[in-house]
Amino acid sequence: METGSRSYEPLQQSSQFIKGVGPARQVYLERLGIRTVEDLIMHFPRAYLDRRNLVPIGRLVPGAEANFVGTILAVSPRAGRRARSILTVAVGDESGVVNLVYFNQPYLEKYFKQGERVVASGEMTIYRGARQLVSPECEVIGSDLTESLIHAGRIVPVYPLTAGISQRMMRRIVHGALEKSAGAVPENFTPALMEEFDVPPRAEALAAIHYPESLERLERARRRFKIEEVFFLHLLLMERRARQSRARTRPPVPPPHPLLERFVAGLPFELTAAQRRVLGEIAGDVERSAGLNRLVQGEVGCGKTVVALAAAMLAIGKGYQAALMAPTEILAVQHRDRARGFCDRLGVRTALLIGALPKAEKIRVQEEIRTGAVDLVVGTHALIQDLISFKELGLAVIDEQHRFGVKQRARFAAEESLLPHYLVMTATPIPRSLAQTVYGDLDLSIIDELPRGRRRVETKLVPADERGRVYGGIRAAFERGEQAFILYPLVQESERTDLLAATEEFERLQREEFAAHPIGLLHGRMSFEEKAKAIELFRRGEILGLVTTTVIEVGVDVPNASMLLVNHPERFGLAQLHQLRGRVGRGGADGSCWLLLGDDAGAAARERLAFFAAHDDGFAVAEEDLRLRGPGEIWGYRQSGTPGFRLINPLGDHELVRLSWDAAGRIIGRDPGLALPEHRPVARYFNRSYKPKLALAEIG
Repeated sequence: METGSRSYEPLQQSSQFIKGVGPARQVYLERLGIRTVEDLIMHFPRAYLDRRNLVPIGRLVPGAEANFVGTILAVSPRAGRRARSILTVAVGDESGVVNLVYFNQPYLEKYFKQGERVVASGEMTIYRGARQLVSPECEVIGSDLTESLIHAGRIVPVYPLTAGISQRMMRRIVHGALEKSAGAVPENFTPALMEEFDVPPRAEALAAIHYPESLERLERARRRFKIEEVFFLHLLLMERRARQSRARTRPPVPPPHPLLERFVAGLPFELTAAQRRVLGEIAGDVERSAGLNRLVQGEVGCGKTVVALAAAMLAIGKGYQAALMAPTEILAVQHRDRARGFCDRLGVRTALLIGALPKAEKIRVQEEIRTGAVDLVVGTHALIQDLISFKELGLAVIDEQHRFGVKQRARFAAEESLLPHYLVMTATPIPRSLAQTVYGDLDLSIIDELPRGRRRVETKLVPADERGRVYGGIRAAFERGEQAFILYPLVQESERTDLLAATEEFERLQREEFAAHPIGLLHGRMSFEEKAKAIELFRRGEILGLVTTTVIEVGVDVPNASMLLVNHPERFGLAQLHQLRGRVGRGGADGSCWLLLGDDAGAAARERLAFFAAHDDGFAVAEEDLRLRGPGEIWGYRQSGTPGFRLINPLGDHELVRLSWDAAGRIIGRDPGLALPEHRPVARYFNRSYKPKLALAEIG
């Protein structure tokens, strides 16, 4: 692939050489990630002010929004009642005078100077017979006509800023960068792609996104860069997958699959139609040369783990090993115990590998993995340490994928000649358009059916002053022989917050509200042995209440637990609350989730939690969570290798995501190395400007 680096030379120059920057301001720009001319022209506005219709001051209409340009005639600060400061700036032109009035902003007196020209926007009112605008948008634009036209008389950009850089300064700098790079912006789409995506050429779109001549041109420019943003990510993911497949072969897993049939026949329950459908998709993948690269998502409790174990039987049945990696040691132990119950009767050898194992046992398990003495190994990130070498790994299953990231997935059998099949799972429902931007190298399966007997969890929003009533409900559940989780956002009380904390509350609840009932404590700072003991006592029913933190979010499965009390639910994202809610109602009894608000929970938090209480569909909850939090932070923490999005919103722009996905797949399918002459513009940008910036490019 050609790099075409010479054509990028004007863009690679340091931004400090743009007029008005220099070494001092360059330091400020670097806080915004701006180091080159290209960084400047790709620093897109966050908003726009429509200042196309400038009116003479004398024609301002009371109650109407207006934009005008004038000269500062006088700057008059004075003290108002109740120690308020009032700054009045008289601005005039040939047609009249208007006052700009600012309350409690005395520092603005230094900003306005008599004789300077300003552009102002706002609603004019009449006060004591005089025209005035209260706290209007106003900028000093200077006497230079060319510079004035950057800030007024047009649709004006509003940029993300940092300390030391004003809006007026940033406009001037970006405008200078656009002039300097004129004619030097290479196209990165083919003519066919521009037609398919219905977008303008890149250079035209760059000019329009900063200084659009109309709102229509602005929208087309934004469309251009939205689809560009996601298209090259899709190319990257698909090219990486194609490159992996070319470099290393997959373990052949042709039918028939007698071990899988024996596994399914021996289950104490019937698989749901959704589980059978997804298992069929997995079986179809492992039979093809491209192999299995599949994301399985579904509600908490939908039966993903059983599907993963069934998939492991496909590989093990052909003489390969399988590995299941969980995000926590507690969940790994739970998976191992469940797997052993199914596998022992089939003669499938299982092992556990976690950091808490004694050294001698860890060495023994590592040797069993190396020699092939174990068929299925369940563990944590200990499975991808340098010391681990599989005899022949056929399938790697990663549970709760978003907690690991793509780099860690690729560490499985990184040095082996065979590339294992990959199956990743998540209980965080992700809309398809977002899944294609985050997991674009994976096919998608959804288990959209709960097993028979899985009960709905009733969710209630409770004000802080009804805590006693909630404790009474928990005591009543204890009397019925049911169990409850009592969850807090903190482990220990902090001096900087009045949030309730698990350790202090456990001691108090043990003495007071639940003195007549056995309760236990579980949090992330406990040792593995302490956590395992607490969960085992809870599972056996020797303790009825478990005071805990979000350590139970993933995988803790106690069928008799019917109640969950979440203290300060306003501190959690909706997707996380949905995971936590999935810890109850897993047995025969209906589940209850109580959201006990903090005293300072605001109206926005109450509205958000009311939505959560009214919806038990994980996809609906996830979409609302993403809408509120934005796609840049998909689960509240960023996945390793996942880029943030500046313009594209995979939820609102799902049609653009689909267009990009289809086009990228078609190109990589026909030209995996982007070597055809017709793809030269795409390849040049892909290799130079996008691929090196992402950790994903270094995987495989």
